[in-house]
Amino acid sequence: MTRLLSLHWRLGLMSLLMVCTTLGIATWLLINLVTTVLSDNMDIPLDAQIRTLQHAIGPGGRLETGRLSWDLLHPARGWGWEVVTSRGRWARSMPLQALEYPVPLIHPVDGIYSGRDAATHGLVLHARRMDRPGGMAGAHVLVVSPEQLIQQPLDRVAQQTRSFAGLGLAVLLLACWAQIGVGLRPLRQLGTAIARIRSGEAQSLPVRQPAELAPLAQEINALIARNERGLETARRNAANLAHAVKTPLSTLMLQLEQEDASAEARALVAHVSERVAHHLRRARSAAVGLGGRPRADVHQAVEALRPVLASLAGPDRLLHIENRVMPPCPVAVDAEDLSEMLGNLLENACRYARSHISVEASEDGRWLVLGVSDDGPGIPPAGLETVLQPGVRLDEVSEGYGLGLAITRELAEMYEGTLALGPASARGGLKASLTLPR
Repeated sequence: MTRLLSLHWRLGLMSLLMVCTTLGIATWLLINLVTTVLSDNMDIPLDAQIRTLQHAIGPGGRLETGRLSWDLLHPARGWGWEVVTSRGRWARSMPLQALEYPVPLIHPVDGIYSGRDAATHGLVLHARRMDRPGGMAGAHVLVVSPEQLIQQPLDRVAQQTRSFAGLGLAVLLLACWAQIGVGLRPLRQLGTAIARIRSGEAQSLPVRQPAELAPLAQEINALIARNERGLETARRNAANLAHAVKTPLSTLMLQLEQEDASAEARALVAHVSERVAHHLRRARSAAVGLGGRPRADVHQAVEALRPVLASLAGPDRLLHIENRVMPPCPVAVDAEDLSEMLGNLLENACRYARSHISVEASEDGRWLVLGVSDDGPGIPPAGLETVLQPGVRLDEVSEGYGLGLAITRELAEMYEGTLALGPASARGGLKASLTLPR
């Protein structure tokens, strides 16, 4: 699956394209403007020479060279002129060459216009021409100058312009990148706020948002409120169902005891009661997933379970439950679900431990790993995964229906967590590792 570009990169690439295009067009226009200005400035002395030559044409159509200045009679290299009338041709430094006069005319001033692409001996020339000087048909006056007088300053201007354009491009790109970062910051903040809701640290999004994000925040808050109402309804229905089902089962259990029913019948009713409680717990956990996750403290939960479970060992067993979890130790789990998961693991450990049980916690990124270890006989490697299945027991002598570990695993998965079993140490024992979101 192709990964889409982020908004940051999309806006960045669009800004790069727009800035480069704008600077390129601006540089081209500036260079053309400078070229026009330099050409126009060069045309001023050339036009003056054309008018001088025009005035030097006598009434008979002959050029009176005595009326010309020394500069016109002895032009420098690359400079020259030509006068053609019906009476003849006069020229200085004007070898035969090909001139082009585009239409429309370039820079026409009082009948004088420019020519281009005039070259002689590799020297590019700039030309100005006047047709019909003094109204003489077929006559013209032409003057030329070296194109380099225009091109040299133009090259310097173009080089500086490109340097400034490069500097401007760097500055504009940095400004655009900073602007994009500032502009997209509310989106990143909105994502962080949604993550805080998901983790249970907040209940709604901040109301104060940019105008473009305010409707989105309002819709998300409305969705959260609707889910909260659905959550409350689900919890209420789960409680009503528990009351409606558990009471008849409890009554049936008492009646069976009073009637001295068989142990198989009482065990069957107990099994049904346990399964009903199990599915009610699943319904409650699913309801919790509709809203923001609550918070519970592992240290407090273990401390509340220690005296109750230690008493289950009986007077003949000296069992010590060590709480190594440092307070506070919050997890994003409902307090009742946490107590049930820890209770199942500790009860299972109490059933098989010889004398010592320990509970510890370690952080792994956004997860908290709880370890419940005992010094009992442990479980063979082949049975570590099997024992997590509902109704599976490796020990058929002790009490229970093989549901505790399966229920704990399902509750952990409701919170996207896991339950894994393994040896507690090289000497044996069992360690249950419960991973829950922080």
